Amino acid sequence: MIRSFKELAKEQEPLAGGKGRTLARLYQAGYRVPDGFIILPAAFVGDELTSEAWAQVQARLARMRRDDKDGSFAVRSSAVSEDSALASFAGEFETVLDVRTDEDIRQAIYTVRRSRHSARVQAYSQAMAFIAAQGLEETEHEIAIVIQRLIRADFSGVLFTADPVTGDLMQMTGNFVQGSGEALV
Repeated sequence: MIRSFKELAKEQEPLAGGKGRTLARLYQAGYRVPDGFIILPAAFVGDELTSEAWAQVQARLARMRRDDKDGSFAVRSSAVSEDSALASFAGEFETVLDVRTDEDIRQAIYTVRRSRHSARVQAYSQAMAFIAAQGLEETEHEIAIVIQRLIRADFSGVLFTADPVTGDLMQMTGNFVQGSGEALV
């Protein structure tokens, strides 16, 4: 139900969503990815964490806090359907930054998990004809959750490696802001 970036096996990658899968691959390849773990969809019943999964989350947080007692965390979405050939979903699901206590992290997990039902996600899905193309019901966006050590950024940015309007793979488009990037996203 819970896998660190180091532990995520190849056969589990589809369940980890686009962001979780990519972070795990980068971490396993030796890139300097801030430490974290992925809560796989099996850890939830509907939008609620099972008690067993919550105990595993708390144990992993305790381990991460041993190295940095005053650190904070980012709780991020990792939708199974994001970053596909059909749609991006960039910025559609919620992210909660700078959470510290177990209870705040638990609430952030629920905020992120429930964002899969938001009007914004549903409108984007319909606009991209994503739901119909996948044969899904409107509420079937499956989502994993990434919990990661928060790094205080001087600058943050978004880079599309294909032009988001034309799809041109020879033109990258991006932007940046000072700070954490919430204003940009």
